[in-house]
Amino acid sequence: MIYLQNCCCCVDLRIGTIIIGILHIIADVIGGIFVALFGESGIPDLGHTLFIIFVMLHILSCVFLIIGCFRLRSCWMLFYIIMTMIMALAMLILIVSDVILAIWFWVMVTYAIMFFLCLYFWLVAYSFYAALGGALFL
Repeated sequence: MIYLQNCCCCVDLRIGTIIIGILHIIADVIGGIFVALFGESGIPDLGHTLFIIFVMLHILSCVFLIIGCFRLRSCWMLFYIIMTMIMALAMLILIVSDVILAIWFWVMVTYAIMFFLCLYFWLVAYSFYAALGGALFL
């Protein structure tokens, strides 16, 4: 498994994880609003509705991540790590389904950008989680 020593090559993992928690909340809000407004031409189907629910749960997990970073407790960070993995899988499924159904192009681009940001943010948080001595599962 790849572990990072710094976030963005120059920021300490703890500060980077706090920043990532805040940025992920902002990205979730913007992406969720964008998908809610433009997914399936403004009327979300079941897949998009589930994605919006995952986004709301993920925002809660980001809050737990930030609290875990301030308190230096890896157990608070575990909810974020699991939710981010689930969210990345959900985005992959939605990208494939949107390609098959030929949904609006910009929704697919939004999913792709969110997917790669999600993976990097997860890697930084998981590296800090491992540095705090959390149980490694990858």
